[in-house]
Amino acid sequence: MTSVDKLLETFSGTTPIMPLPDFVFFPHTVQPLHFFEPRYLDMLQDCLADEHLVTIPLLKEKGAEKTGQPPPFHEIATMGYINRAERLNDDTYQVLITGLVKVQVVEVDSTKAYRRGAITPVPEFSHVTDGQKKLQGTLRLFKTVLEKAHSGFNLEIFTEEGVSVEMTTHSIISALPIEPAQKQKMLELQSLELRLEILFNFLQSGLHSIRALERFNPLMPTNPLWN
Repeated sequence: MTSVDKLLETFSGTTPIMPLPDFVFFPHTVQPLHFFEPRYLDMLQDCLADEHLVTIPLLKEKGAEKTGQPPPFHEIATMGYINRAERLNDDTYQVLITGLVKVQVVEVDSTKAYRRGAITPVPEFSHVTDGQKKLQGTLRLFKTVLEKAHSGFNLEIFTEEGVSVEMTTHSIISALPIEPAQKQKMLELQSLELRLEILFNFLQSGLHSIRALERFNPLMPTNPLWN
């Protein structure tokens, strides 16, 4: 049984929700976040005192919200585990969150300033035919993109024992300057094989504007045991 399975066995069924604009969180990636808003600082303390779990959905496009109502978010999201929370000198926090599992989230009433949701894990078809072969081809293309972007990111992390096709695929998708709406569509796919195929085609087609590569944020898997 994996660490994720053990967590889900005792999971309460609800988590705080932290909808973010322009960011899609994928399972088996790690994301550093800066917590500074009072409601999310309160949320962080509650998380650390409880299950360390938080769900991060993508906010829907501006203009979709109703007047006076909290902005809507996409129901398919990723539930993450707060690995580390470092308090900074200005009483804000630098937090490291590992994506655990894709979920469907429905907001529920909360007595807190932050939002809360009922969470249901979403099943995935994780088998990839000739997965390692396809992954190596994707990594070669990704290396070319990194070279064009003059990034010093070391791809050797993806060759370490225990790093899966899913972890590598999601980390590359997270790193690339793909529109959030497109990343959301990729997250919502139920097939990892199809997600990897789309990623490969995206890399193979070439990023026509090198300027699109200026803001790179390659993400590293935090721990193969989360796989």
